[in-house]
Amino acid sequence: MKIIDIKFEKATFKFNKPMKIAFMVIEGFDTLVLKMETDEGIVGYGEAATLPFVTGDSIDTAVAVGKQFRSALIGQNPILIENIHNIMDGMYAYNTSIKAAIDIACYDIASKKMDMPLYKFLGGVNKTVYSDTTLGIDEPEAMAEKAVEWVQKGWSNLKVKLGQSVDLDLERMILIRKAVGDKIGLRIDANQGWSVKDSIRIINELEKLNVELIEQPIVYWDYDGLKEIKSMVNLPVVADESCHSPIDAAKLAKTKAVNGINIKLMKCGGIFKAQKINAIAEANNIFCMLGCMGESKIANSAAMHFGIANKNVKIFDLDITFYTESSWIKDGFTNEGNVCHMTDKPGLGVTVEGM
Repeated sequence: MKIIDIKFEKATFKFNKPMKIAFMVIEGFDTLVLKMETDEGIVGYGEAATLPFVTGDSIDTAVAVGKQFRSALIGQNPILIENIHNIMDGMYAYNTSIKAAIDIACYDIASKKMDMPLYKFLGGVNKTVYSDTTLGIDEPEAMAEKAVEWVQKGWSNLKVKLGQSVDLDLERMILIRKAVGDKIGLRIDANQGWSVKDSIRIINELEKLNVELIEQPIVYWDYDGLKEIKSMVNLPVVADESCHSPIDAAKLAKTKAVNGINIKLMKCGGIFKAQKINAIAEANNIFCMLGCMGESKIANSAAMHFGIANKNVKIFDLDITFYTESSWIKDGFTNEGNVCHMTDKPGLGVTVEGM
Protein backbone atom coordinates (compact mmCIF):
# COMPACT_ATOMS: atom_id res chain seq x y z
CA MET A 1 0.00 0.00 0.00
CA LYS A 2 1.22 3.50 -0.83
CA ILE A 3 0.11 7.05 -0.09
CA ILE A 4 -0.86 8.75 -3.34
CA ASP A 5 -2.19 12.07 -2.04
CA ILE A 6 -2.78 14.14 1.10
CA LYS A 7 -5.33 16.94 1.05
CA PHE A 8 -6.13 19.67 3.59
CA GLU A 9 -9.24 21.67 4.37
CA LYS A 10 -9.75 24.33 7.02
CA ALA A 11 -12.86 24.12 9.20
CA THR A 12 -14.23 26.67 11.66
CA PHE A 13 -16.37 25.85 14.68
CA LYS A 14 -18.09 28.21 17.11
CA PHE A 15 -19.00 27.43 20.70
CA ASN A 16 -22.58 27.87 21.78
CA LYS A 17 -21.16 30.20 24.45
CA PRO A 18 -17.59 31.54 24.89
CA MET A 19 -15.43 29.65 27.40
CA LYS A 20 -13.14 31.48 29.80
CA ILE A 21 -9.99 29.86 31.17
CA ALA A 22 -7.25 31.28 33.39
CA PHE A 23 -5.57 33.40 30.73
CA MET A 24 -7.99 33.87 27.83
CA VAL A 25 -11.53 33.61 26.47
CA ILE A 26 -12.18 31.03 23.74
CA GLU A 27 -15.13 31.65 21.41
CA GLY A 28 -14.50 28.78 19.02
CA PHE A 29 -11.71 27.21 17.05
CA ASP A 30 -10.23 26.60 13.62
CA THR A 31 -9.01 23.15 12.70
CA LEU A 32 -7.31 21.56 9.73
CA VAL A 33 -8.96 18.43 8.36
CA LEU A 34 -6.67 16.05 6.47
CA LYS A 35 -7.57 13.39 3.89
CA MET A 36 -5.00 10.73 3.03
CA GLU A 37 -5.57 8.64 -0.10
CA THR A 38 -3.89 5.33 -0.97
CA ASP A 39 -3.37 3.28 -4.11
CA GLU A 40 -5.70 0.60 -2.69
CA GLY A 41 -8.61 3.02 -2.49
CA ILE A 42 -8.56 3.15 1.32
CA VAL A 43 -8.92 6.71 2.62
CA GLY A 44 -7.88 7.93 6.07
CA TYR A 45 -8.82 11.13 7.87
CA GLY A 46 -6.85 13.12 10.39
CA GLU A 47 -6.98 16.52 12.03
CA ALA A 48 -4.57 19.22 13.16
CA ALA A 49 -6.05 21.27 15.99
CA THR A 50 -3.57 24.08 16.61
CA LEU A 51 -3.38 26.25 19.69
CA PRO A 52 -0.34 28.56 19.62
CA PHE A 53 0.22 28.72 23.39
CA VAL A 54 0.13 24.90 23.59
CA THR A 55 1.31 23.49 20.26
CA GLY A 56 3.38 26.49 19.16
CA ASP A 57 1.83 26.55 15.72
CA SER A 58 -1.16 27.87 13.80
CA ILE A 59 -3.40 26.68 10.98
CA ASP A 60 -1.19 28.50 8.49
CA THR A 61 2.01 26.86 9.73
CA ALA A 62 0.27 23.48 9.88
CA VAL A 63 -0.71 23.84 6.22
CA ALA A 64 2.79 24.96 5.21
CA VAL A 65 4.52 22.11 7.03
CA GLY A 66 1.81 19.69 5.96
CA LYS A 67 2.56 20.40 2.31
CA GLN A 68 6.23 19.59 2.90
CA PHE A 69 5.27 16.38 4.70
CA ARG A 70 3.00 15.54 1.75
CA SER A 71 5.93 15.72 -0.67
CA ALA A 72 8.03 13.47 1.56
CA LEU A 73 5.30 10.93 2.28
CA ILE A 74 3.90 10.33 -1.21
CA GLY A 75 4.85 6.75 -2.07
CA GLN A 76 5.31 5.67 1.55
CA ASN A 77 3.31 2.87 3.18
CA PRO A 78 0.94 4.50 5.71
CA ILE A 79 0.74 1.31 7.77
CA LEU A 80 4.46 1.58 8.62
CA ILE A 81 3.65 4.26 11.17
CA GLU A 82 7.03 4.37 12.92
CA ASN A 83 8.67 5.04 9.57
CA ILE A 84 6.15 7.82 8.89
CA HIS A 85 7.09 9.46 12.20
CA ASN A 86 10.80 9.03 11.54
CA ILE A 87 10.39 10.89 8.25
CA MET A 88 8.38 13.72 9.86
CA ASP A 89 10.67 14.04 12.90
CA GLY A 90 13.68 14.13 10.60
CA MET A 91 12.21 17.18 8.87
CA TYR A 92 10.79 19.13 11.84
CA ALA A 93 11.38 18.67 15.56
CA TYR A 94 8.03 20.12 16.65
CA ASN A 95 4.85 20.93 14.65
CA THR A 96 3.01 18.25 16.59
CA SER A 97 -0.52 19.09 15.47
CA ILE A 98 0.10 18.38 11.77
CA LYS A 99 2.08 15.28 12.77
CA ALA A 100 -0.96 14.18 14.78
CA ALA A 101 -3.22 14.70 11.76
CA ILE A 102 -1.03 12.47 9.58
CA ASP A 103 -0.62 9.92 12.37
CA ILE A 104 -4.40 9.68 12.90
CA ALA A 105 -5.01 9.25 9.18
CA CYS A 106 -2.43 6.44 9.06
CA TYR A 107 -4.09 4.62 11.96
CA ASP A 108 -7.48 5.14 10.30
CA ILE A 109 -6.15 3.49 7.13
CA ALA A 110 -4.39 0.66 8.98
CA SER A 111 -7.50 -0.32 10.95
CA LYS A 112 -9.69 -0.01 7.85
CA LYS A 113 -7.26 -2.33 6.08
CA MET A 114 -7.84 -4.83 8.89
CA ASP A 115 -11.61 -4.21 8.68
CA MET A 116 -11.94 -3.38 12.36
CA PRO A 117 -12.59 -0.30 14.50
CA LEU A 118 -9.44 1.43 15.64
CA TYR A 119 -9.87 0.56 19.31
CA LYS A 120 -9.79 -3.16 18.39
CA PHE A 121 -6.81 -2.63 16.10
CA LEU A 122 -5.02 -1.09 19.10
CA GLY A 123 -5.93 -4.11 21.25
CA GLY A 124 -9.01 -2.82 23.05
CA VAL A 125 -12.23 -4.67 23.80
CA ASN A 126 -14.58 -2.28 25.59
CA LYS A 127 -16.01 0.46 23.37
CA THR A 128 -17.50 2.73 26.04
CA VAL A 129 -15.99 6.04 27.16
CA TYR A 130 -17.07 8.00 30.22
CA SER A 131 -16.11 11.61 29.57
CA ASP A 132 -16.44 14.66 31.75
CA THR A 133 -17.50 18.08 30.52
CA THR A 134 -15.92 21.44 31.27
CA LEU A 135 -17.10 24.52 33.14
CA GLY A 136 -15.37 27.72 32.05
CA ILE A 137 -14.47 30.44 34.53
CA ASP A 138 -17.34 32.72 35.52
CA GLU A 139 -18.85 34.25 38.63
CA PRO A 140 -19.34 31.63 41.36
CA GLU A 141 -23.13 31.65 41.18
CA ALA A 142 -23.13 31.37 37.38
CA MET A 143 -20.72 28.43 37.48
CA ALA A 144 -22.88 26.65 40.04
CA GLU A 145 -25.95 27.14 37.84
CA LYS A 146 -24.09 25.81 34.79
CA ALA A 147 -22.91 22.79 36.76
CA VAL A 148 -26.49 21.94 37.62
CA GLU A 149 -27.47 22.25 33.95
CA TRP A 150 -24.84 19.71 32.91
CA VAL A 151 -25.84 17.30 35.66
CA GLN A 152 -29.45 17.53 34.51
CA LYS A 153 -28.27 16.67 30.98
CA GLY A 154 -26.74 13.44 32.26
CA TRP A 155 -23.14 14.29 33.18
CA SER A 156 -21.77 12.69 36.33
CA ASN A 157 -18.26 14.20 36.12
CA LEU A 158 -17.39 17.88 35.70
CA LYS A 159 -14.03 19.48 35.01
CA VAL A 160 -13.90 22.97 36.46
CA LYS A 161 -11.60 25.68 35.10
CA LEU A 162 -9.98 27.77 37.82
CA GLY A 163 -6.67 29.62 38.09
CA GLN A 164 -7.50 33.16 39.15
CA SER A 165 -7.73 34.43 42.75
CA VAL A 166 -7.47 31.37 44.98
CA ASP A 167 -10.06 32.79 47.38
CA LEU A 168 -12.55 33.36 44.57
CA ASP A 169 -11.69 29.96 43.10
CA LEU A 170 -12.45 28.33 46.44
CA GLU A 171 -15.77 30.16 46.61
CA ARG A 172 -16.59 28.87 43.15
CA MET A 173 -15.94 25.29 44.20
CA ILE A 174 -17.90 25.56 47.44
CA LEU A 175 -20.97 26.77 45.55
CA ILE A 176 -20.57 24.17 42.79
CA ARG A 177 -20.29 21.30 45.27
CA LYS A 178 -23.30 22.56 47.18
CA ALA A 179 -25.30 22.87 43.96
CA VAL A 180 -24.55 19.43 42.47
CA GLY A 181 -24.38 17.36 45.65
CA ASP A 182 -21.83 14.81 46.81
CA LYS A 183 -22.21 12.17 44.09
CA ILE A 184 -20.92 14.24 41.14
CA GLY A 185 -17.22 13.92 40.36
CA LEU A 186 -15.35 17.24 40.29
CA ARG A 187 -11.94 17.72 38.67
CA ILE A 188 -9.95 20.96 38.69
CA ASP A 189 -7.84 22.52 35.94
CA ALA A 190 -5.98 25.64 37.04
CA ASN A 191 -4.23 26.13 33.66
CA GLN A 192 -0.96 27.24 35.33
CA GLY A 193 -2.78 30.02 37.19
CA TRP A 194 -1.60 29.54 40.78
CA SER A 195 1.68 29.83 42.65
CA VAL A 196 3.19 26.89 44.52
CA LYS A 197 2.23 28.37 47.89
CA ASP A 198 -1.33 29.17 46.85
CA SER A 199 -1.71 25.76 45.22
CA ILE A 200 -0.88 23.95 48.44
CA ARG A 201 -3.27 26.14 50.40
CA ILE A 202 -6.26 25.80 48.11
CA ILE A 203 -5.75 22.13 47.27
CA ASN A 204 -5.87 21.19 50.93
CA GLU A 205 -9.18 23.06 51.15
CA LEU A 206 -10.49 21.46 47.97
CA GLU A 207 -9.83 18.03 49.41
CA LYS A 208 -12.62 18.75 51.92
CA LEU A 209 -14.96 19.17 48.93
CA ASN A 210 -14.15 15.68 47.65
CA VAL A 211 -12.38 16.91 44.51
CA GLU A 212 -10.83 14.10 42.43
CA LEU A 213 -7.66 15.73 41.06
CA ILE A 214 -5.79 18.96 40.32
CA GLU A 215 -4.50 19.55 36.80
CA GLN A 216 -1.55 21.84 36.04
CA PRO A 217 -1.78 24.18 39.06
CA ILE A 218 1.44 26.07 38.25
CA VAL A 219 3.59 27.14 35.30
CA TYR A 220 4.55 24.28 32.98
CA TRP A 221 8.33 24.51 33.44
CA ASP A 222 8.38 24.25 37.24
CA TYR A 223 8.82 20.52 37.80
CA ASP A 224 10.30 21.14 41.25
CA GLY A 225 7.21 23.16 42.15
CA LEU A 226 4.93 20.34 41.01
CA LYS A 227 6.94 17.91 43.11
CA GLU A 228 6.66 20.19 46.16
CA ILE A 229 2.89 20.49 45.72
CA LYS A 230 2.55 16.73 45.30
CA SER A 231 4.47 16.15 48.53
CA MET A 232 2.23 18.52 50.50
CA VAL A 233 -1.25 17.46 49.37
CA ASN A 234 -3.27 14.26 49.20
CA LEU A 235 -5.14 14.92 45.97
CA PRO A 236 -3.56 13.62 42.73
CA VAL A 237 -1.56 16.25 40.83
CA VAL A 238 -1.73 15.94 37.03
CA ALA A 239 0.61 17.48 34.44
CA ASP A 240 -0.86 18.90 31.24
CA GLU A 241 1.20 21.71 29.71
CA SER A 242 4.24 20.21 31.49
CA CYS A 243 4.11 17.11 29.29
CA HIS A 244 4.26 17.28 25.50
CA SER A 245 6.54 14.40 24.61
CA PRO A 246 7.77 11.01 25.82
CA ILE A 247 10.92 12.80 26.99
CA ASP A 248 8.81 15.11 29.17
CA ALA A 249 7.01 12.07 30.57
CA ALA A 250 10.34 10.47 31.44
CA LYS A 251 11.51 13.64 33.21
CA LEU A 252 8.28 13.88 35.19
CA ALA A 253 8.61 10.24 36.18
CA LYS A 254 12.27 10.61 37.16
CA THR A 255 11.58 13.64 39.36
CA LYS A 256 8.40 12.03 40.80
CA ALA A 257 6.67 15.35 40.18
CA VAL A 258 3.10 14.21 39.50
CA ASN A 259 0.56 11.45 40.00
CA GLY A 260 -0.92 11.70 36.51
CA ILE A 261 -0.29 12.96 32.97
CA ASN A 262 -2.86 14.48 30.62
CA ILE A 263 -2.13 13.20 27.12
CA LYS A 264 -3.39 15.24 24.19
CA LEU A 265 -2.77 13.92 20.69
CA MET A 266 -2.13 17.43 19.41
CA LYS A 267 0.56 18.05 22.02
CA CYS A 268 2.51 14.87 21.43
CA GLY A 269 2.04 14.28 17.69
CA GLY A 270 -0.57 11.55 17.57
CA ILE A 271 -1.35 8.04 18.75
CA PHE A 272 2.14 6.62 18.13
CA LYS A 273 3.76 9.08 20.56
CA ALA A 274 0.80 8.88 22.96
CA GLN A 275 1.46 5.17 23.33
CA LYS A 276 5.04 5.92 24.33
CA ILE A 277 3.97 8.49 26.93
CA ASN A 278 1.43 6.09 28.37
CA ALA A 279 3.97 3.26 28.55
CA ILE A 280 6.46 5.45 30.42
CA ALA A 281 3.74 6.62 32.78
CA GLU A 282 2.41 3.13 33.44
CA ALA A 283 5.90 1.77 34.16
CA ASN A 284 6.31 4.49 36.80
CA ASN A 285 2.89 4.09 38.45
CA ILE A 286 1.57 7.32 36.92
CA PHE A 287 -1.98 7.22 35.57
CA CYS A 288 -2.98 8.97 32.36
CA MET A 289 -5.98 11.00 31.36
CA LEU A 290 -6.91 12.08 27.85
CA GLY A 291 -7.66 15.68 27.00
CA CYS A 292 -8.58 17.58 23.86
CA MET A 293 -8.26 21.02 22.33
CA GLY A 294 -10.31 22.59 19.54
CA GLU A 295 -11.15 19.37 17.72
CA SER A 296 -13.93 17.85 15.67
CA LYS A 297 -15.08 14.26 15.93
CA ILE A 298 -12.08 13.18 13.86
CA ALA A 299 -9.41 13.85 16.50
CA ASN A 300 -11.78 13.35 19.42
CA SER A 301 -12.76 9.89 18.17
CA ALA A 302 -9.10 9.02 17.64
CA ALA A 303 -8.35 9.91 21.26
CA MET A 304 -11.28 7.82 22.48
CA HIS A 305 -10.13 4.80 20.48
CA PHE A 306 -6.62 5.16 21.92
CA GLY A 307 -7.88 5.61 25.47
CA ILE A 308 -10.15 2.60 25.68
CA ALA A 309 -7.37 0.39 24.30
CA ASN A 310 -5.04 1.30 27.20
CA LYS A 311 -5.99 0.39 30.77
CA ASN A 312 -3.64 2.99 32.25
CA VAL A 313 -5.84 5.75 30.78
CA LYS A 314 -8.17 6.28 33.71
CA ILE A 315 -9.89 9.60 32.95
CA PHE A 316 -11.41 11.03 29.77
CA ASP A 317 -11.74 14.77 29.26
CA LEU A 318 -12.93 14.59 25.65
CA ASP A 319 -15.84 16.97 25.66
CA ILE A 320 -15.13 19.52 22.94
CA THR A 321 -17.62 18.11 20.43
CA PHE A 322 -20.45 18.50 22.94
CA TYR A 323 -20.26 22.29 22.49
CA THR A 324 -20.38 22.44 18.69
CA GLU A 325 -22.13 20.83 15.76
CA SER A 326 -20.84 19.99 12.28
CA SER A 327 -22.84 19.43 9.12
CA TRP A 328 -20.03 17.53 7.38
CA ILE A 329 -18.04 15.69 10.09
CA LYS A 330 -20.24 13.08 11.73
CA ASP A 331 -20.41 9.72 13.49
CA GLY A 332 -17.39 8.24 15.30
CA PHE A 333 -19.36 7.86 18.50
CA THR A 334 -22.74 8.54 20.06
CA ASN A 335 -23.36 9.76 23.56
CA GLU A 336 -26.02 9.71 26.22
CA GLY A 337 -24.89 12.34 28.70
CA ASN A 338 -21.29 11.56 29.59
CA VAL A 339 -21.49 7.96 28.33
CA CYS A 340 -20.01 7.68 24.82
CA HIS A 341 -20.27 4.58 22.64
CA MET A 342 -17.80 4.04 19.81
CA THR A 343 -19.08 2.90 16.45
CA ASP A 344 -18.07 -0.54 15.20
CA LYS A 345 -17.33 0.76 11.72
CA PRO A 346 -13.76 0.11 10.53
CA GLY A 347 -11.17 2.75 11.37
CA LEU A 348 -12.19 5.91 13.22
CA GLY A 349 -15.82 5.35 12.20
CA VAL A 350 -16.07 9.02 11.27
CA THR A 351 -17.96 10.22 8.19
CA VAL A 352 -16.47 13.23 6.38
CA GLU A 353 -18.63 14.64 3.60
CA GLY A 354 -17.66 16.83 0.68
CA MET A 355 -13.87 16.51 0.89
